[in-house]
Amino acid sequence: MHPRCWRGRHPRGPEPFASKTCRPPRAAIDGRSSITIFADEQAANASATPPVVDPAAIAYLKEQQWSNEFATALVQEGDLRTSVRAPAAVRPLPGGEAIVAAPAAGRLTGELLPSIGTRVRSGQVLARLEPRLSAGVDRATLDADVAEARAQVEGARADQARAERLLADRAVPARRVEEARRVTVVTEARLRAAEARLAQRDETLRSGGGAASGNAFALQAPIEGRLAEVMGTLGASYDEGAPLFRIVRTDRLELEVQVSAADAPVAREAIGLALEIPGIAQPLVLTPHHVHDPGVIDAKTRALPLQMEIDNPGDRLLVNQLGTAVLYGRGRRQLPVVPSAAVLMEAGRPYVFVQIAGERFVRRHVEIDMRDGDLVGVTRGVSPGERVVTRGAYDVQLASAAKGLPAEGHVH
Repeated sequence: MHPRCWRGRHPRGPEPFASKTCRPPRAAIDGRSSITIFADEQAANASATPPVVDPAAIAYLKEQQWSNEFATALVQEGDLRTSVRAPAAVRPLPGGEAIVAAPAAGRLTGELLPSIGTRVRSGQVLARLEPRLSAGVDRATLDADVAEARAQVEGARADQARAERLLADRAVPARRVEEARRVTVVTEARLRAAEARLAQRDETLRSGGGAASGNAFALQAPIEGRLAEVMGTLGASYDEGAPLFRIVRTDRLELEVQVSAADAPVAREAIGLALEIPGIAQPLVLTPHHVHDPGVIDAKTRALPLQMEIDNPGDRLLVNQLGTAVLYGRGRRQLPVVPSAAVLMEAGRPYVFVQIAGERFVRRHVEIDMRDGDLVGVTRGVSPGERVVTRGAYDVQLASAAKGLPAEGHVH
């Protein structure tokens, strides 16, 4: 018995007592301020009421909690932003994807082709294409055609001028002058055609990602980005228009969000954006620079397709990656919140493990109303002040499947 408590008669008074509340030093009882001393064992047993044990409770001993990763969190009232969730996909920006194709039929040459994933600059030479000589479209042949047509035009014009002088002297008939003029018109047309073919060849090279380099086409990257596909092989021959390289811009992307018609009013006025990706614990907080709203529900998907331009620092996002977009609205709501790590899923139904005693837990299904970052707002299943398991929930789940109670003891 503690020295500050007495049994029987008080040493300073004659009256006996049945029980007494004494106050030992705080450190002696680990922070508790008082204990009750009963007169005898029968009185103590009579006052003790055994706790009601929930038959559905799961036993998970302190020894198990200490030896495994385990943590709980208090259910609190939270102020969450209203939000809507919608499936989303990461796509290239309009104009952020380019195909480098063969500008003419020929053979692909070069020292070494760039590999997939290589970052390229706009205008960087990727490879060269030697056109087929039989095609008649090499620059030397086209230059010769232009020079020949120009010489024919000069000769036709000289014949026409001579015929006109002779006609003035009445030395030739007028029919001779008409024939000379027709020849001049034909040769001038041939010259224009030859010059057009040469200009068209050079324009094809520029617009098709190439540039003239002697008798070979230098295939250039039309945009800055990363090589997503290399479809060409050195030494292989390709027809005109055959795709050789595909380049995708990855520093800025587009997020396509398919919003249901019921959530469209909140999504169209969203002031915040996050993307949940499978395999990543925390949602990625994104800043949309431009939001393209068509204002039309797609007839096939029955959803409003919103396109949002987003930055991609460090290439965290991958083109064609799928996820769930969380669009935050302007409103806020007060409701019980739990950490997202506490919510588990089974057959599409969310549930949590609630700690009802030091070594007793129960499993409860919850109804999720909204999410805000790593907090989840629930409307049914838990109340503020209760504790939910945030780490080690699957160990508690395994303990619920075990037959019998674990052996008492302590960890060595």
